[in-house]
Amino acid sequence: MNKILFLFLPVFLFAEFWNFPHTVKLKKDETIYFNVHYWQRIYPFELRWTLYINEILTVLYRYDNFPRQIILYKDPPLNTFKVPIAKIPENYPYFYIEFKDFNGKIATFDIYIKNGDGVKVEYKGKK
Repeated sequence: MNKILFLFLPVFLFAEFWNFPHTVKLKKDETIYFNVHYWQRIYPFELRWTLYINEILTVLYRYDNFPRQIILYKDPPLNTFKVPIAKIPENYPYFYIEFKDFNGKIATFDIYIKNGDGVKVEYKGKK
C-alpha cells in the first residue's frame, strides 16, 4: 500500500486542477458569448467557427474587442489553443479551448479556465 502511495504522490503534488469545464456544441457561424469579469473589468469573449475542410477547422474568436483567427486539427496538440485573460508576468489566467469532434454540421469544444482565481465568467448564450 505504501508503494502505491509513493508511486502516485508526485502526481498529486504536481497536478493542476481546472475549473469552469464547459462543453459547447456550435453549428457553422453560430456564436457563443461570454463576459469575463476580472480585476473589476468586463472583457467580452465570442467564439465561432466558419469552415471545416480536410479535417481542419477555422475558428474565429474575439476577446476584449480584438478579432483573431486560428486553425485547429483533430489531432492533439494541434486541437487546442489558449486565450490569455490578462497579461500578467506569472501565472496569468487564460481560457484553454479544445476542439473535440466534428459530426457533419456541429463542432464540439471543451472550454476551461486555467489559473482562474478571481475570474468570473458570465455565459451570455448563443446567436
